[in-house]
Parts: sequence; C-alpha cells; structure tokens
Amino acid sequence: LQFGHVNGAAQVQLTQDQLSITRKPTKTGRIDCKVSGFNFDSDYIHWYRQSPRAAPKRILYTKSGSVFMDEDFDKEKFKASDDVPASTSNLRVEKLTQEDAAIYYCATWDITIYGIKYFGSGTKLIVSSKFLKMFSKHTFTLGIYYALSYMCLIEDFYPNVIKVTWEEENKNAEKNGVHEEIWPPGDNQQSYSLSSWLTVDKNSNKNYRCKYEHEIKGDYVPMESPGIYRTSFNNIVYI
Repeated sequence: LQFGHVNGAAQVQLTQDQLSITRKPTKTGRIDCKVSGFNFDSDYIHWYRQSPRAAPKRILYTKSGSVFMDEDFDKEKFKASDDVPASTSNLRVEKLTQEDAAIYYCATWDITIYGIKYFGSGTKLIVSSKFLKMFSKHTFTLGIYYALSYMCLIEDFYPNVIKVTWEEENKNAEKNGVHEEIWPPGDNQQSYSLSSWLTVDKNSNKNYRCKYEHEIKGDYVPMESPGIYRTSFNNIVYI
C-alpha cells in the first residue's frame, strides 16, 4: 500500500488518526480520513472494508458531494460525506452488527500514474458491548554493564489495538523498540497488556520516553524511579 504521493508541487496525504473505534451493536460508527493536497471537486475518495481473513473490498466512492455505491453494499447502512473546510472525508456504518467488524481504509488514485492507488493507514471498527479501558502505565530503566534498557509496561486496556513508540526526550526523533506480543488477561478479565523494550548505550547521555496511542487517548507513559524494576504488583527489585 502507498500512503502518499507527489503530484507536481502538491503532495497528497491520507491520514486516518483513529487506530480503532469501538461501538455497541445497533449503533453507528464514524471513520474519518483527513486529506491534504486533494481537490474535493475533481478527485475521488474511495472507501474499502477488509473483513477478517478476506481481501479489501470497495464499499463506495465519492466525488463533489456525490456518493456512488458498489454492488453488494447497502446504501442505507454505508453513508459517506465530505467536510471540505476541515479537509476530511468520513464514512458512517449504521445499525452495526458483528459482520461490520473490520478494518476500513480510505483511498485515492494517483491521477498522474495509471493503476496506482494510495491508501490511508486504516481504522479498525470493533463491534462490542465491552467498556473501553486504559489504566496502569509505567516506564522502568534497567542498567547493565554496557547498556541501559527501558521497559514500558501498559496494562489493563481494551480494545487490543494500540501503538507504542519511543522518543528521545525533548525531541521528536523516534527509536526502534522491541515490542512484546500483546497478551490476553486472566479468564475473568476483559482487558489486555503489553510491554515494549528499548536498549541504548549506557554512555549515550540521552533520555528516552515511551509514547502510546489508543482509542481512549494518547500520551507519554510516566517514568518510575531510575534503577527500579517492578516484577509484580507488590514486589520491587533494585538493580
């Protein structure tokens, strides 16, 4: 998938800031797509649905306020509109059922190169009656002979769609971390947990911070005292 292109001096960019949206059955889900370098009067926005274990399939496309439905999709369920002043196109999925749970993408053609279509990053629509959750968040540092490791622990969140990045403190430059698999909770819980590690040279004299993005919100994870590694809720080991 391509996520942007250059057309002369203008660069078209499709941005889907929503990693996920969670809505109850029978409710409406709205998915937004921010567009830059785009002409709503002459260019097309396409909306695709990718159901689990299936290829993406186009639902509809829009131009100049008109909506054109593809076959097999109900115009009473899927509706699209443009907010031109906000440079945003949105798709609404109404009267939600479990069949609507999927990843939804906005897209546009490159009018200068035949056959190339550029997509947004996608938004996962979750149809569930569960409550959204985002609770415990910690960052720890662990010192060893030649390296310094940061561990970011995020616990008890729902849904399980989350993005974690590492940034050098006071800068926007990102560092590659090691993301552990999101693990499910105990049998009687309805939430998930994740840990991410970043290892750097112990003498780099730089500090790093962990940032997360989730449907509820995005923020930086607070740092615990350096040199403390919490192995369990009531057990602290000093390094």
